[in-house]
Amino acid sequence: MTFKTIHYLAIALLAAAVCSCQKDPSTSDLHREYLVYTDRDRAADFAAFETFYLPDSILIIGNNKQTEYWKDGDALEIVGTVAAELELAGYLRTAEKESADLGIQLSYVERETYYVGSGNPYWWSYYPYYWSPGFWGDWMDWYYPYRVYYGYTAGSLLLEMINLDSNPVGEKRLPVVWDSFISGLLTSNATLNQERTLEAVAQAFAQSPYLYK
Repeated sequence: MTFKTIHYLAIALLAAAVCSCQKDPSTSDLHREYLVYTDRDRAADFAAFETFYLPDSILIIGNNKQTEYWKDGDALEIVGTVAAELELAGYLRTAEKESADLGIQLSYVERETYYVGSGNPYWWSYYPYYWSPGFWGDWMDWYYPYRVYYGYTAGSLLLEMINLDSNPVGEKRLPVVWDSFISGLLTSNATLNQERTLEAVAQAFAQSPYLYK
């Protein structure tokens, strides 16, 4: 072995030693950020949908077992942002849900913690009418055509896109063709909470390019 070879080998070993001593990137600050998760029915033809119906309030999932709606200025701003993103994607908002191709429902987890699994996604069953399948018509229940497993904690927002044109033979179930789960929105600053929520809604659509016509 020549001196030159030994010299190069020593440099390589030194470089490896330096790299092995480097720490992995810290993840301790990730809890300060919000998380935006999206998924879809890969068999859905989003280009075939033209119209959507979006209520002007958000369902609150909290400690109260009675149906509660979030309807103040902040809620209307969130609803308006969702509507604007859908219109930008090429869909037309309609005032009549009976004539809509898609139903959009928004839910906010204010206090309690919920878990959703694809085998039993009825976390809203304790809240009569809104969102019940009957809100959208003569339907029995829901289903996700894709696997869904996640938990909801305080400060989480859920956006769900329902295919109202679905009418499978022998089925009375509404398919959720797209959903977005947003967590980490709740801080001690109400203004910051709203800003993070609006940013997260925009991010949900940004990372779902298949929605755009």
